[in-house]
Amino acid sequence: MSKLPIDVPKEKLQQIRMDTFRKVQREKRTKKRIVPVAIVALFCLTILFSVHVSPTIASYVAKIPGFHALVTAVRIDAGIKDIVDNEYYEEINVTESKNGLSLTLQGVIADHSGFVLFYDADALFDMSKLELNDVQLFHGDDEIPGPSFTRIADNQEYISSLVEYSFSEPIVYTSKDFMAVFHFEDVDKGNIEITIPFTLQNEIAQEKVIAANRTVDIDGQKFTITQIRRSPLKTAIDIEIEEANTMQILAFDDITVMTDSGERRVSIQHRGATQGDIRDGKITLYVQSNYFHNSDSLTINIGAVNAVPKGEDFIEVDFGTKKVLTKPDYFDWDISVTSHDVSVAVKKGDNQGKLLWLHDAVKEDGTPLEYTGSTFSRGEQYVIETTQFQDYDGKAKIYLNYYFNPIGKNIELNIPLQ
Repeated sequence: MSKLPIDVPKEKLQQIRMDTFRKVQREKRTKKRIVPVAIVALFCLTILFSVHVSPTIASYVAKIPGFHALVTAVRIDAGIKDIVDNEYYEEINVTESKNGLSLTLQGVIADHSGFVLFYDADALFDMSKLELNDVQLFHGDDEIPGPSFTRIADNQEYISSLVEYSFSEPIVYTSKDFMAVFHFEDVDKGNIEITIPFTLQNEIAQEKVIAANRTVDIDGQKFTITQIRRSPLKTAIDIEIEEANTMQILAFDDITVMTDSGERRVSIQHRGATQGDIRDGKITLYVQSNYFHNSDSLTINIGAVNAVPKGEDFIEVDFGTKKVLTKPDYFDWDISVTSHDVSVAVKKGDNQGKLLWLHDAVKEDGTPLEYTGSTFSRGEQYVIETTQFQDYDGKAKIYLNYYFNPIGKNIELNIPLQ
């Protein structure tokens, strides 16, 4: 049976938003406002509960300015879908405007592992040259460090996106009062700073910690899953690497967690998938959350463990002479060096199509060499990965963070939750 067409008044909703914004501009108000668009927000959030049931509805809602970011997050992360389904997503719907730019903080997801701000922006000018340079989040008088933000959708009419904070240590919520400061820059308008204070209403979900203490031995190379920490935003798997290993473990591929009811969660791809320095012997892997699912046990599956011999996990270069000094015997791709970057041409299909991530480097005196960015280009035969560092005219070791050399595959562990 064919589905009936769904009539969602997209143009009318956009007109309501712009009319509201122009009214704010005329009245020149600077105080916090909860604008009429909240009515639209309530309508669309109600529809969000059926996103996983009706992709058709989801596709229409995603086109409405202000909801693309949330709908996209629900589509690609089963844990975010659970958050919406279980009403843990908190609506804010506060709008502030400045210099022709209107910013709406649509909603927030907050737990002890992280914080996500969903926002959208409209303007009375062409937004194609508008950039978001930084977002500061203050908890009382303290600034929360380390945001990462991704523009989910943008054009000349609106921006719909999110800002995420990931905490290496669980945050303590001494209060529920926060302030977000968005720093925009436009070629014509210059810097535009918009501040939105807000207060959380929901109780913060407590982290669920499961002691695992399961050691995996792959031909003498050992690591231990010490604990699993479950929060609404993500499930964290804490791992300690055996110091006596003769091989340097670089990466764990294709991590999944499954409940005994068959709910399967995969690695987080659109957000930080790992935390910690594996060479220090500790790393945390993140998968999509199953916080709201009751289970007697969890099954962890590791698709592959990649490792190389210790002492053969880096490239040594001289930025002064622009030469490669040493590289591992197994590393047969071409390397080029300039005064501040290193490029590797990897043949297409090699390394399982994955990047080397050469952003960790140390100078000859053992101090870190500052990483400044990466670029990637793809030709017919090669993928060229270029890593930029601060200007430096000496020798440096640049460490591999990924190299496809599995020493173990399809490792399955069952972890009781009792």
